[in-house]
Amino acid sequence: MIKSITFLILISFSLITSAQKINPDMKVSLLDLKNNTYQKDSTANAFFIYEKGYSRVENGGNYNLLTDYEAKVKIINEQGFDNATINVFLYQNKNDKELFRKLIAYTYNLENGKITKTKIENKNIYTEKYNENYTLVKFTFPNLKPGSVLTYQYQIESPFMFKFNGWDFQDDIPKLYSEYIADLPGNYLYNIKLIGVLKLEYQENNIIKKCLEVSRGGYADCSHSKYIMKNIPAFKEEKYMTAKKNYFSRIDYELKEFKGFDGINKKFTETWKNVDAKFKKEATIGIQLKKVSAAKDILPDTIQSMPNDISKAKLIYRYITNNYKWNKKNRIFKNGNISKVIKEKVGNVNDINILLHNTLKQQKFKVLPVLLSTRENGYATKIHPVISDFNYIIVQLSLGKNSYLLDATENCLAFGEIPFRCLNQYGRLLDFKNGSSWIDITPSKRSVHFFKEDLVLNDKLELIGKSKQVYSGYHAYSKRKEIDQSGSGAFLDKIKNQNPEISISDININNQTNFEKPIEIKFNFTRSITEIDSVFYIKPFTTAFFNKNPFKLNQRTYPVDFGYKDSYNYLVTIELSEKFDFIDIPQKKAYTLPKDSGLAVISFQKIGNNKLVINHRITFDSSYYPSEYYDVLKEFFNLIVTLGNDSLIAVKRIH
Repeated sequence: MIKSITFLILISFSLITSAQKINPDMKVSLLDLKNNTYQKDSTANAFFIYEKGYSRVENGGNYNLLTDYEAKVKIINEQGFDNATINVFLYQNKNDKELFRKLIAYTYNLENGKITKTKIENKNIYTEKYNENYTLVKFTFPNLKPGSVLTYQYQIESPFMFKFNGWDFQDDIPKLYSEYIADLPGNYLYNIKLIGVLKLEYQENNIIKKCLEVSRGGYADCSHSKYIMKNIPAFKEEKYMTAKKNYFSRIDYELKEFKGFDGINKKFTETWKNVDAKFKKEATIGIQLKKVSAAKDILPDTIQSMPNDISKAKLIYRYITNNYKWNKKNRIFKNGNISKVIKEKVGNVNDINILLHNTLKQQKFKVLPVLLSTRENGYATKIHPVISDFNYIIVQLSLGKNSYLLDATENCLAFGEIPFRCLNQYGRLLDFKNGSSWIDITPSKRSVHFFKEDLVLNDKLELIGKSKQVYSGYHAYSKRKEIDQSGSGAFLDKIKNQNPEISISDININNQTNFEKPIEIKFNFTRSITEIDSVFYIKPFTTAFFNKNPFKLNQRTYPVDFGYKDSYNYLVTIELSEKFDFIDIPQKKAYTLPKDSGLAVISFQKIGNNKLVINHRITFDSSYYPSEYYDVLKEFFNLIVTLGNDSLIAVKRIH
């Protein structure tokens, strides 16, 4: 029996009308104080009733960017008290800094039927250095109670027009109403984009003539933009996602050009052709990539004398991973020095992988560097070059008709695999001769769990079992990395002690350092069965693939990104002695994801009178599922958890 999990009806946020009253201003009403629920999310502990920002450049001073911010927040219960501490980050460099001022903040409560308010005093505002580029301004609201309403407003003055980031609509708590206005001089040209899946309730864009007076009696026009979003769900992080900044809803501004009143223009975004030329001359990348001769003598003669085939490439790759260590730092645009790395045998991502590139190139292999952004760093912008988006470099090796992506920072990877942190959709292939281009960063092979168990029920009502667990792809990488970090002894002890109801013996690991083969773990074990009213119940799976559903949110507004295609297969044989027989063999069950993008199946085949073969298989035929798949994926995992943990085989005694 095959069942297809169908999509639930998704309703656009822009079409939902909230029964919860929105007061789009800073006034605190009895209704604000008495309302102690957020209707669209029963798990919310606090929410924004109202929020507004206004950015502009005014006459006078240095024509800096001024942003006024104001918000009204409802605290529902004590779990929401964390939202009563506000952090504001101010940017600074060697020459200038942002300023924070005009803070007015109150805590409102309803006491004996009357509205009271408590002001935050200046002595309760704290400023501390966060890092070399940011100062943190922090304040916490006083007289906090469940049901309190908080209001606060302040102004930030910034001399950094190039760092104008726009507006975040989505936050860690829900918002009923969020509004943003920007009046920016027309000589500042920005790339403006709405990020995230949520839709605007209202948008307005026009030109304000002569909004800004400039020198010698001149005037500048301003671009006026207004954006409103309502009923904004909280952004809650969950498993199988990349960087938060890829998904949470916001208006993003990126300065692309400044047109000076003196007629001189400065471009902040360039073409890839220009950027390639800069990379070619860049000290930590282009210059280091030219130092091919520095890698001339690092390989043993036994490797250098081999023909240039895949075997030699694998040995070169393994030699670099075994003899040069990553210092756990990326820093691809800082401190590049191949000669120093060769001497000290340690370096950052840039150092290690450019060394790999240069060593392969010195041996006449065809290689090119690939710039990328890691999963936690966010997607690199594809529309135009943004160099700061990249934080990592790997190597592409071309051999015959095949190409391989390589990263020498990890010694537990198979040849042609890159670390999980790098599986972020795409990267930029740097080819200084033919021009750079985007390439997909997707594993070519499926990662696989394969478990095989042979169980025998003896006359003592014990299950005697033999287990073989096989891991390939990124599952093998995870196991090898765990063994490398903890040691094989501690790793095996963890397996032995993971379930007190199972007695494990004769455990061993195969292919631990043979990276081209799946890693295998074999052991023998004994476990008991359950008896209820003279019926014996056997749990067919000693280890469940998933003990709980990783998806818990009521609503997820961003995609599920596993990083790679996945497969799980559990093959179990149960053999009974002549004193027992099976009762009612279960029916086959199968569930599919939409568009055949996933399958979960369990089947049962009886062989003779005393043997049962159970095959449980789960496949994910995509590594990436859009947000509209979330509800069906959550239901799918509920079914998987049930199949793996609650399946039982009934047996009766016949002699």
